[in-house]
Amino acid sequence: MTVERAAEILGGAKGHGEEFYGEVVEACVIGRDAVSKLVKKSPFPDGDKSIYACACCGSGEYLFNEDGNYNRYCGNCGQAIDWDADRKRG
Repeated sequence: MTVERAAEILGGAKGHGEEFYGEVVEACVIGRDAVSKLVKKSPFPDGDKSIYACACCGSGEYLFNEDGNYNRYCGNCGQAIDWDADRKRG
């Protein structure tokens, strides 16, 4: 299913029968996955404060911009990053 179709279904598209129910479930999964990326996660997914990595995709390469400043979201997958976790561990 495409993201566009999921948005259409979640936006109140009409449908009938068991076949449409399957689409609604699939659209809900896509919506859940998208919304879950908005929930901030620690840049230390394994608890090791010396290694920065996105808790969603595992990449540490896209957590900082070119100036070395923190990004609010992983540049690889879009996961929101909780940099307060860095200060709490510091």
